[in-house]
Amino acid sequence: MLANLDAARAIACHADLKNAPLETLCAAVRAQEANFVRGEASDGAPGLELFRRAIAERDEAAWAAVISVYRDLLVGQAGRQLVRKLVDEDDRFCVDRAFQRFWNATRPEAMQEFADLASVLKYLKMCLGCVLLDEARVRRRQPWVSLDEVPEHAQASADAAAAAVEQVARRELWQAINAELRDETERLLTRLSFVAGLTPREIQARYPDRFASVTDVYRLKRNVLDRLRRSPAIRQFVDNDSGTRA
Repeated sequence: MLANLDAARAIACHADLKNAPLETLCAAVRAQEANFVRGEASDGAPGLELFRRAIAERDEAAWAAVISVYRDLLVGQAGRQLVRKLVDEDDRFCVDRAFQRFWNATRPEAMQEFADLASVLKYLKMCLGCVLLDEARVRRRQPWVSLDEVPEHAQASADAAAAAVEQVARRELWQAINAELRDETERLLTRLSFVAGLTPREIQARYPDRFASVTDVYRLKRNVLDRLRRSPAIRQFVDNDSGTRA
């Protein structure tokens, strides 16, 4: 064990992550996760390498290690999701489904799209959110639901559970979109375009200090849309919604 810990400290400098034995890499990942939990400086490189081996190389041993290391993270995340109250299945079932969704949805070549461990974990949490929404929608189709389990702020409708689920879905989607936006100008443009429904000309007229010309609005809007289309998290929501409506 001490030898593994010493080796883990040695590879933490990124000198030989790709060639490190799996056991040593796992020890480094767990050490960095422990640092993070304690609020100390942590390095995501070992964790990113573990995901790379699991996904890019389709290494089943590395994938088993990913599940072992990050299962508790997802269990804790599940407990913080509002929609969790509308799901009958236990946390283990939901977390296992989230890992399965991540594995099936992430192509080997897609690992290069993740800049760091934080972006990988964000997508993993998004997969969990989609699983919870799927399960909540399944329950929505049942003939009854206890009103005690519907959030107080859910709008009244013929199907209160449906309204609650869709409200959570919209909030989760906008959180995913917001995470892809780089600054306040992009956030303003997104709100005005997709919430307020303003045209580029109307946006430029209202905020000439932010947008020098209508062309600038078109250019920025096109860049934002291209980024959102490439986002694995946004694609997950779109695919999930299409499957539900099919």
